Amino acid sequence: MGMDVYGINPELKSERPTAPDWETATDEQKDKYFEASAKWEAENPGVYFRNNVWHWRPLWDFVCMACGDTLTTDDLEAGHHNDGHEIDAEQCEVIVERLEFLLKIGAVAKYEVERKVHGTDEDYPFDEENVRDFLNFVKHSGGFRIC
Repeated sequence: MGMDVYGINPELKSERPTAPDWETATDEQKDKYFEASAKWEAENPGVYFRNNVWHWRPLWDFVCMACGDTLTTDDLEAGHHNDGHEIDAEQCEVIVERLEFLLKIGAVAKYEVERKVHGTDEDYPFDEENVRDFLNFVKHSGGFRIC
């Protein structure tokens, strides 16, 4: 199980590849489509972010700690479920600002180390790279939906 997070109004730099007819497409055509889709997602980071549940929960917990004054109680709770809850563009601006600051001052790295030292990172790992990837997504998402 995981979380698929979709940008609501993502910044697009290129057009999404057209899917082949799955019933008639060759394996080669399918492979080319999947490669093109992966390239498109990398070029358009605000479209889609994914995490398995083990990585998502500590990431969302960290976002909640950093932005608890901006996110509603419903946002804080619903962010742990994949039922389509939305975070709007204005909230995303605050998330971006806070995460950028916390990364800059080393607070994210410190939090990662503290979790490992205290053994809270065993089942639900937290790492700075995941925060950076999420930040890049949020920055370009125009708001997002957690599914």
